[in-house]
Amino acid sequence: FALYVSTVYNSAIATSDTDIIVNSVVVLFVMEIDEYIFSALDAISEKLTKHASDSEDRSADEKARNESSITEMKEEIACQKTQIESQQEELGILRSQQEELMLQRD
Repeated sequence: FALYVSTVYNSAIATSDTDIIVNSVVVLFVMEIDEYIFSALDAISEKLTKHASDSEDRSADEKARNESSITEMKEEIACQKTQIESQQEELGILRSQQEELMLQRD
């Protein structure tokens, strides 16, 4: 692709053989710089990739802790529901006893 683009560019811009050579040298220089930048980014990307995988491991651990906390909360909610039901039953018994006492007074 780069060869095709540089050929089209040279034929469109150049007016003499010297211009074609100068443009070719410029294109080769830019391609060389591109290779250096690519090599540097490739070396850096290994560090970034390692950092990203460490981050994923931490997020997986955090997710497991959150799921554990959610399970504990659900168990606590179920326990509290049971306590509320038993307290409601006791309240019902106490109300009925209160009504009996009120009736006995009259």
